[in-house]
Amino acid sequence: MLMNKYSNKVNALREPIGVREQHSYHILGLSKLPLTVGTLAGLLALSFIAKLQHTFDFADVSITSAILNSFYTGYYSVSGINTEIDTKLLALLLALIITIWSWARELVVEATYQGHHTTQVQNGLKLGFLLFLLSEAMLFFPFFWAFFHGTLSPSIALGGIWPGVGVDKEVLNPMLLPFVNTVVLLSSGLALVSAHRAIIAGYRSIVLNSLVVSIFFGILFSWLQYLEYGLTAFTITDGLYGSSFFLLTGLHGFHVIVGT
Repeated sequence: MLMNKYSNKVNALREPIGVREQHSYHILGLSKLPLTVGTLAGLLALSFIAKLQHTFDFADVSITSAILNSFYTGYYSVSGINTEIDTKLLALLLALIITIWSWARELVVEATYQGHHTTQVQNGLKLGFLLFLLSEAMLFFPFFWAFFHGTLSPSIALGGIWPGVGVDKEVLNPMLLPFVNTVVLLSSGLALVSAHRAIIAGYRSIVLNSLVVSIFFGILFSWLQYLEYGLTAFTITDGLYGSSFFLLTGLHGFHVIVGT
């Protein structure tokens, strides 16, 4: 019964646009997927906030812990790291991926089988994405401004030094894990650019391979950042440095997860 109901829904979605009432613009139908995605994304963000507060154990595997103990000796204290994988967080992430995949599938059906993505709709999507990028720049700008203002002009509340009294000896070495994460992120972007160029040139196999590489680097970046959070001695409540550090890296990491 459920299969017949699903098949009827798919057939209705694949009905040619000529059979239905046509509009100058795409009239979106009712869907529960946006609400589901928003709820799951909010729960995932709350889980990462709990991670920033160090209120639950750091999820790790034993082999990674052994590598860290040998590589970061003298830089970080990694003893006592929990070797159990956080199954709740993984289940939440998996549910979010499945929901986003379902939403993307409906988008493909609207654009291909139904033919709703006319020239006017495509122009609207492009304009909407440009406005989205502008809003993202406005979102990150004040946090960067706070960070650089604290760097260039540390206040008396910070002890007149940056990153602040008590935090100056706990910061991460930028040439270790942060540098590796930067290389991974740039590699993911490079693979994505090559996929875009391959789309323009019409090389399907190169597009798929480049996207696989980009997605792999995106997942690796998210894991390394999660690893980095478990190695930080300071938290989001440790003054301006802790707040700006975790807000910037947390927001950026969430964008990487959604992009992946």
